[in-house]
Amino acid sequence: MYRILIAEDDKIERDGIKFLLNKYAFPLEIQEAKHGRAAMDILQEYDADVLLTDIKMPFMDGLQLTREARALKPQLKILILSGHGEFDYARTAISLQVSHYLLKPIEPEEFKSVLEMVIQQLDDERSAKLQQQEWRKVYEAGSLYRQEQRLRELTLTDEPDTDSRKRAIEDVLRIIEKEYEQDLSLEYLSKRVHLSASYLSHIFKKATGVSVVKYMNQYRMERAKYYLDQSNYKINDVYKMVGFSDMSYFGLTFKQYFGQTPTQYRDKVRTP
Repeated sequence: MYRILIAEDDKIERDGIKFLLNKYAFPLEIQEAKHGRAAMDILQEYDADVLLTDIKMPFMDGLQLTREARALKPQLKILILSGHGEFDYARTAISLQVSHYLLKPIEPEEFKSVLEMVIQQLDDERSAKLQQQEWRKVYEAGSLYRQEQRLRELTLTDEPDTDSRKRAIEDVLRIIEKEYEQDLSLEYLSKRVHLSASYLSHIFKKATGVSVVKYMNQYRMERAKYYLDQSNYKINDVYKMVGFSDMSYFGLTFKQYFGQTPTQYRDKVRTP
């Protein structure tokens, strides 16, 4: 379920919008405001996902509301509704990163199509956020400090030579964190710690909860994000710095982990 705020001074128009939202059964909890200032007061307290606002309203018009709402909630999806078709309104709306610009009278099928696109964007963003949180947990669970703390607490009585296995896993963690920019593989790591690849894979996952490859990829992604935060590194350099040989594959992997491409992430970081 998402939340939508309707800012419209005409009650008949508000009721018509609510009718369409209910008719198409959109997963939206509805709040209303009679003018722009009231809408801003609500946004201060109400965690809205979508703002649908008329252009002409008393106290604060829709474009001013859009400016202030965007500053308050950068991720807010904003739909502009207006009876004016002048290009200046649309141009201003576009400059304010408005999701869609709709003209009155509302055409139901167009309204339905626009809302479906907005809901899909919200679903995609929520999914990406959940995935990012999950990978963050994986990374934190796999950090060297946490691994060493956990390994000291492990008592793997069902297999012999526990100390040797703990040392092997600690060595693998250190190799990854020191040599992540190199062309590492499970076979290479297993040779470095004098174990078979299958056995290393087994004990690593049992101790950490993730596979060697998954931990290594997540560590590289976190390092890539760190480098992208630094303005002196180019994206074309970063992918090589974290052990990738192909820019396209790096971009795909980064998006799978963080829900956005390296370019999108860099642009977001640089946006004041």
